[in-house]
Amino acid sequence: MGVNKLILKIVLDFFVICALGFILLSVWLWVEPYHRGYFQDDYSIRLPYKDEAISAGLLAGLGFALNIITVIIIEVIRYRRGKSAEEKYVCGTFIPGWIWESYVTIGIFTFGAACQQLTCNLAKNVIGRLRPHFFDVCRPVPTNSELNLLGYIVDYTCNGTSDASKLKDMRLSFPSAHSSFAMYSAIFFILYIQTKGKWSGSKLIRHVLQFAVLMAAWYVGLSRVVDHMHHWGDVAAGFAVGSGFAFVVFTFVLKPKKYGLPTSWEDRDAELAGLPR
Repeated sequence: MGVNKLILKIVLDFFVICALGFILLSVWLWVEPYHRGYFQDDYSIRLPYKDEAISAGLLAGLGFALNIITVIIIEVIRYRRGKSAEEKYVCGTFIPGWIWESYVTIGIFTFGAACQQLTCNLAKNVIGRLRPHFFDVCRPVPTNSELNLLGYIVDYTCNGTSDASKLKDMRLSFPSAHSSFAMYSAIFFILYIQTKGKWSGSKLIRHVLQFAVLMAAWYVGLSRVVDHMHHWGDVAAGFAVGSGFAFVVFTFVLKPKKYGLPTSWEDRDAELAGLPR
């Protein structure tokens, strides 16, 4: 790849990720969620408000740190073993193969994370499902409007809080963006070390790490139900969105085929033993 094309590729990649980030930020700040009504006898939205155990900032930091650190460590090891990509030259500067591979993988991970979060947040605002703590936050008082005569309360005022952010957030239950990002990060990590984190010293260490990360993502989803932030269906949908994006992004964007992924257990064992396949 020529130097000019390589620089153009980096600039375009950066532009795409920034554009997705701007759209996502715009949805968070300026899009008003659908004002869904409620039934008076719906006890699923009468749970008390609780502070969340895992904030969005903490989850994002852990998810990105896990994958970034893992990618850098594995790419450095592969580079020292002579299995990394060829070196690149950008503006007269020598770029080792492990740095380029890390840049590509982390960039694709970030792209997928932005896409799945945008998907979840668009769905949240379009559907406007009420969170389990809706009554506690809103303390709704129905009006005498004819819209409420059938028992489905559409016209009401909130007397519980004047905090605009809470009044908006109480309508953003479906799907769970926390669960989606947690599962996306976990599945991407699992697929990455399955493909590139090969070590003949033990067959189980890699799988223990994969299981631990999967359980961490599972815990994040469960905590959203325990903290009265989501209904169980919101978490299930979030898991599905995150898993789907992880598989699609890893398989069709990162394209692990170029790393020579063994196609069978026999091929893998032969590779580890250094035998011809």
